[in-house]
Amino acid sequence: MNTLNVASSRTPDAGVATAPSGVALSDAAERSSRDAYSRSDSERIDHILITMRRALRQVEAIGSVDVELLERNSTAGLVIERVLANLTDMAFDINCHVSRASSGRTPETFSESCEGAIRSGLIDRELASELMPADGPHHVVMQLCLDTEPEQVEAVVARALSAFQEFERRATEWAGRGDVV
Repeated sequence: MNTLNVASSRTPDAGVATAPSGVALSDAAERSSRDAYSRSDSERIDHILITMRRALRQVEAIGSVDVELLERNSTAGLVIERVLANLTDMAFDINCHVSRASSGRTPETFSESCEGAIRSGLIDRELASELMPADGPHHVVMQLCLDTEPEQVEAVVARALSAFQEFERRATEWAGRGDVV
């Protein structure tokens, strides 16, 4: 087994795999980690889109996220909230790759990443506002609704799914154009 060094920045140096300092990884895990950081932006986006599609299908398969479901399955709301948070992270990653490819600058916030994605033509302002609603990120709004207004959760989830499905469609189209290197 080999021990890997931790990269100090959010974006690892090319060819540097990351793991917590002193954590030994199997040879297969080390290879996988190193390979993940040697991929091109296009390959990274493709991988993120695969994960995004799977997450969207999983939430869709649950069906209506209504009060009855939330009462019957107390963990369903928490799981869906985490999936929505992960979808936000995936959209952020794709936006960052696209922004960096088109402007050479990596956004630091989700809002900045959406602005970069708008400038590069990946999304329009309308979709950006659906991805980052004025009342807060979908997963945060959902968590608040779980605590105080569970009857609103279904609408929050539907809005989030619609936005992320449209984002996934546009990102897939964008990646297929070959504009992202």
